[in-house]
Amino acid sequence: MDLVQTVQKLISILTGVIPNYDDDFWSADTELFGAIAEFDSMAIVTIIGEIEEQFDIIFDDDDISAENFTSVASLAELVLNNSR
Repeated sequence: MDLVQTVQKLISILTGVIPNYDDDFWSADTELFGAIAEFDSMAIVTIIGEIEEQFDIIFDDDDISAENFTSVASLAELVLNNSR
């Protein structure tokens, strides 16, 4: 899976967990942590579970950082790095 496909799949997950925003709101550059009020600890836990299930990966505790959840693109890079 490449970066574009990963971003699209992540946007699908984000839209399901945080449905308050239209599809055109989301892009690789969309900021997440600290920028979206609904992107709280409960949403993050749900998103992590969805990512692990849909991408068949397991995150280490060290992967769960504000830096990795800054934007859709940074989250996509995290997914791709864990998929290799």
